[in-house]
Amino acid sequence: MAGKKKKKNGMNLPSVIITIIAVILAVGAIVFLAVTMNSDNDPTAEPDISVNTTPAFQVTDELKEQTEQATYDLLQKNFKAYQHFTRGMTHESEPYGNLPEDGFYTCISDEYKSFDDFSGFIESIYTEETAEKLLTDPFGSGPVYGVDDKGGLGLSSDFTPSEEGLPWANVEFVCTPVSETECTVKFTLKDSSENVVKEGETKLILEGGQWKLTEMIGG
Repeated sequence: MAGKKKKKNGMNLPSVIITIIAVILAVGAIVFLAVTMNSDNDPTAEPDISVNTTPAFQVTDELKEQTEQATYDLLQKNFKAYQHFTRGMTHESEPYGNLPEDGFYTCISDEYKSFDDFSGFIESIYTEETAEKLLTDPFGSGPVYGVDDKGGLGLSSDFTPSEEGLPWANVEFVCTPVSETECTVKFTLKDSSENVVKEGETKLILEGGQWKLTEMIGG
């Protein structure tokens, strides 16, 4: 009588490989989870510098009101300063039409008794850098104003006034604070007939606790 054949006890190789891969993936997932949780709880762990935690700048009503009022006041003063630098102030003539020996005609002004008075007015409008340029060399040909031989405010004898009238009579503007110390100003200059003379953009900078223009605005 023939004996029964015994079944061979062998392993299914594909199944073993799949099982090993599954175990490796499972262990890897557990290790990754453990490391991540450890990092979150570790007070000495380096912060993720790729995340920007700086809050966005928020414009307050108070800041908006401050910049709008400052812009209105400064543009009014700028209009006046522009006249001084382009048309020149009324001044005394020298005898016989001569040029002044010191290079400056004496200005006739109840408002500015000295160059310091005039300088203070300009410095109240513009940033320190801009004011210095306007007072020393606004147009690349030397100062327009200085101290005359009497110690008063003088107008340079080299100054040539603009023959044109003021190119604008009104200004409209829109303020946009971009930080606690800086504000952009879009402006439109119009003539007396409301025709647009010039459009542009400038800045206000908070300097020494006061808002100042960064440039002289003109037509």
